[in-house]
Amino acid sequence: MSEFSASDAALEGFNVIRRHWRVVAGWAAFNLLALVAMVVITVVIVLMLVASTGSGQGQAPGDLSAVVGGVVAVLGAALTEVVIAAGLFRLMLRPDEPAFLFLRLGRDEIRLLAVWALGIAALGLLVALSVALGEAADRLFPAARILPGLAVAVVAIWLGLRFCLAVPISFAERRIDFARSWRLTRGHAWGLLGMSLLAACLLALVSIVWWLAVFMLTGALTGFHDFASLAGADALETHPGRYLLQLAAQMLFAPVLWVLSQAPLAAAYQALSAPADT
Repeated sequence: MSEFSASDAALEGFNVIRRHWRVVAGWAAFNLLALVAMVVITVVIVLMLVASTGSGQGQAPGDLSAVVGGVVAVLGAALTEVVIAAGLFRLMLRPDEPAFLFLRLGRDEIRLLAVWALGIAALGLLVALSVALGEAADRLFPAARILPGLAVAVVAIWLGLRFCLAVPISFAERRIDFARSWRLTRGHAWGLLGMSLLAACLLALVSIVWWLAVFMLTGALTGFHDFASLAGADALETHPGRYLLQLAAQMLFAPVLWVLSQAPLAAAYQALSAPADT
């Protein structure tokens, strides 16, 4: 394998944006258009459901509309983000593969979504285990009730570092192989931890700078009063222009965050899976 540099891997997202900023801008536009498409699809489905159930069902059509809207939003967002993440991996790991803006929807994206789903499920199990152990410790020895949670958190972080390369592996090698990630990361847990911490700090810094810029721009266009009202459920009704502007900014910026967070994983995979220099 080639030499793995935690700092170089953590900064790879910035290199991708610098070299392929037009592609990243295309992903931002795609993300925004996907949001518009989800809204249109949701409205059409809701109108069809309301028409089919009739107006004499009380609150049933409204409740059903809320459920449908939530399902469409979750599925649409997950599908959109997995397509963009796969586009990033395609750009970095298989750049010669034909695809518009490196975006496609196929088996690679389904595998990537499956790896994410398995990771979320595993995290949920660890959280449940932490809660159960914490409650048991609280009954037996209240002073040590925080220790099980800390122990589970340490184990979760360690397992996350050992299995983190399963994400790029699922794309680069066209298979879901957690054992392969375990082998590649052997002896590199500390380096991967440093990479993750540095990438997280840079991600937080970029996010803060971006949202400060959005805040100033939104305030300059719509005024700086009543910003707290944007956190409420009626934000769209009270300040539609400001709400939609910030939502559009969020959608446009999301692909940048995906690049900054996922590119380090692809860079780490490239370094740790490369043949040893002779």
